[in-house]
Amino acid sequence: MAKFKDLDEFFDDGLALPVGGKTYRIPAPSAEVGLYCQRLAEAGVAAANGKDAPEAELDDVRELDLYQKVLGPVYDELIADGVSWPKIKHVGITAFMWTAGNDEAAAAYWEKGPEAAAPAATGRAAARSTS
Repeated sequence: MAKFKDLDEFFDDGLALPVGGKTYRIPAPSAEVGLYCQRLAEAGVAAANGKDAPEAELDDVRELDLYQKVLGPVYDELIADGVSWPKIKHVGITAFMWTAGNDEAAAAYWEKGPEAAAPAATGRAAARSTS
């Protein structure tokens, strides 16, 4: 029978994003946050395909809640470090893309912004990142 190494010995479940010369390490989301992000992404895809998906629309309160959920303690760290709101939104949406999708989706968004978001980040969160 195969013997497996402890997952924590080789599996990195966080996301490191450099901002202004500092690297912020976003911890892995809880199962609850991960599933919430996947549902939100699916609703965004449905809305992008012309289906009625009101859960894909984020008002200011839900948008802030999303960033706080996906960034965890890094949200407060970014605020304390004086990072600008547009950069916090970019970090937050990147973390959302990583949580709802994968590393590649997050990297594409990180480098290209909303045009790389495709269906996973449709809705107000992606649209507001350009404002």
